[in-house]
Amino acid sequence: MNKEEILKMAQKENCDEMALQVRDRAMKWTYLAMVIAAAIFAEIRAMNDQPMMDLCVTVCASVAVGQFYRFAKTKEKSCLIFGIITFAVGIFALIRFCMGH
Repeated sequence: MNKEEILKMAQKENCDEMALQVRDRAMKWTYLAMVIAAAIFAEIRAMNDQPMMDLCVTVCASVAVGQFYRFAKTKEKSCLIFGIITFAVGIFALIRFCMGH
């Protein structure tokens, strides 16, 4: 296979590596912003004696789904482990939320 054939195959794939990297980094920043915002709102709600576990459930569910998706596509064990951990924390927070905490 020569250079021209390889180039044609790469162009047919229509997969832009830079776009994929930008999307992946954007998701990481989205996770970070979501966690920070939820932490700030949880602290404000806790100071006012309001329940805050719903924020934890929301964040954990979002992160767990993202990690399970990444594991399904890449088979990286770290994604599976992180997904399971955040799912478990989310279940714990959901139970606490349902109990009124």
